[in-house]
Amino acid sequence: MPLGDIPMPKIPIPEVHFHGKTEIILGRDWRSVYVEEEEALPEDRPALFGYACVVRGDYGYVTEPDEDGDGWRVVEGEIGEGETPEEFIARAAQEQIGATISQTLLLGYLDCEATSYNEQYETHFRSLRPLYVAVASEVGPIPDGAGYHRRRYPMNQFQNELRVRYPTIHQHFMKGLGRYMILERTGKLDS
Repeated sequence: MPLGDIPMPKIPIPEVHFHGKTEIILGRDWRSVYVEEEEALPEDRPALFGYACVVRGDYGYVTEPDEDGDGWRVVEGEIGEGETPEEFIARAAQEQIGATISQTLLLGYLDCEATSYNEQYETHFRSLRPLYVAVASEVGPIPDGAGYHRRRYPMNQFQNELRVRYPTIHQHFMKGLGRYMILERTGKLDS
């Protein structure tokens, strides 16, 4: 008798749930967890630092400070007091790349907690580091004396640069760039 003719009892298979979280260490001072959020940032914690992939068409832009020279990076920096993350992105993109930003797409944020090594903030102080894709309507010259230079890459090379520079968060940038490319190709970006 073939094996297929034997009635087999239905054995319940337990569902597998992953109860862990991936913690991202940001130097000695901060530890964080990535939270995917496309609508809005939580208002109960301050956004102290931000990241933005500046894109236009099929190209992505990276920047590097003149004096630093430690590799190409996305637009990043400390968000000024009283400044929204979107205002910071517009200002920093103009200063670091010479880009005028027409739209920002929130990808998510790093929910950060200060460690005991952090000298600026007390231990367990909570803050946010939002991640954006910033769509440039035009890219002009970098302002004189800004202290930055930029490079434009086709999207595939741009993604490779992000993998090298941001090994712990590049997958979140990749997902956001995929979302940008779909919106751009289907004409659903704000004009």
